[in-house]
Amino acid sequence: MLILVAHGSRNPDWRTSVERVVQAVQDELGDRHGVRLAYMDCTPPTLVEVATDAVRGSSTSLRVLPLFLADEGHVNRDVLPLVDEVRRVHPHVQVELLPAMGQHPAFVKLLYSIATSTD
Repeated sequence: MLILVAHGSRNPDWRTSVERVVQAVQDELGDRHGVRLAYMDCTPPTLVEVATDAVRGSSTSLRVLPLFLADEGHVNRDVLPLVDEVRRVHPHVQVELLPAMGQHPAFVKLLYSIATSTD
């Protein structure tokens, strides 16, 4: 199961735009990969809630991808403790915290592609 973690916002329009991105990822990956969305702050569901639901659905391995540009700041300060909490609540489940989305080389290439696009 892949859990995407976004910041969260009290603004419902912000949430809708993030949910559209997550739905596009789900559509691309298909049913063979579970993709869920959790929020770090302000908006349910939390990472622990999503992880608990996944475990109830028999997931034994969770990959957590922070939808942030950098690991410093929110990921290290706020998301990592949430991942640690999931590990405490579900010690039998493998929980992998991936680097922030913006740290991935493919993301940097995507930014270059967008910046140099003539469309």
